[in-house]
Amino acid sequence: MSPTRILTLPGSINLRELGGYATESGQYLKWRKLLRSGSLGYLKDEAGAMLEAYGTVFDLDFRSDNEVQTRPDRIPRSISYQQLPVYPFVDQQKGGLFKRLTKKFRKPSVTDMMANTYCQMLTDSHANAAYRQLFDLLLANDQPNASILFHCTAGKDRTGIAAMMIEGALGVPEATIREDYLLTNLVLEAPDQMAHADLRHGADQFVNQMNRHEAETSNYEAIRDLIADQYGSWDAYLTKQLRLSTHDLADLRQIYLTDSPDPKD
Repeated sequence: MSPTRILTLPGSINLRELGGYATESGQYLKWRKLLRSGSLGYLKDEAGAMLEAYGTVFDLDFRSDNEVQTRPDRIPRSISYQQLPVYPFVDQQKGGLFKRLTKKFRKPSVTDMMANTYCQMLTDSHANAAYRQLFDLLLANDQPNASILFHCTAGKDRTGIAAMMIEGALGVPEATIREDYLLTNLVLEAPDQMAHADLRHGADQFVNQMNRHEAETSNYEAIRDLIADQYGSWDAYLTKQLRLSTHDLADLRQIYLTDSPDPKD
């Protein structure tokens, strides 16, 4: 399997490479290092073998317990699996930053509620713990051509936030982060992608509700504004909210950036 933006494997959902994206420093994200996806519960046996051959060493699953039990990942034993559930949120009633953010929405619409959920993923302590573990594993993934794959059910919301965090940490420009987030809509237009019942009628009512909607521009804008207004930059968010050090950020760029945009088969 050759490196390309959209990876089409038998039974895969919204499986994509982050390699090749340009950064503001003039470098590029390495290929065969970062994969984002929807559910891996429908993968065919040959697809698991293809992921293994591609260099995938970690499978990080952001889904909750009932989602995992209903549709467990189908991956080879050689790929290390770790569940990092982002939901449920635990800080809804505590006020603080999230309470201040919700005051911006006077009469919440469905779009507003989705944007609120996206902001909670960046501020809720339970979600933050999951994403901090993601970064710990990213820092441990320092071998050449060894890929981390991270996913949820549709590869849109929890996975979308993770991709924004990673791209922000690596210096990907805002316009590219936005385009990568919205690319989900084009991928999930394909009939074989949307045929999977888990995307709309899975094991979790809240996730089902989120998956009924596309990757909305308003969700991205809510995250962009949160980072700008409350932190000033992705670096500041990651050091303040996820407790990464400046040394951690430098290590991430050493591991995941390269001077060439070209994939190497």
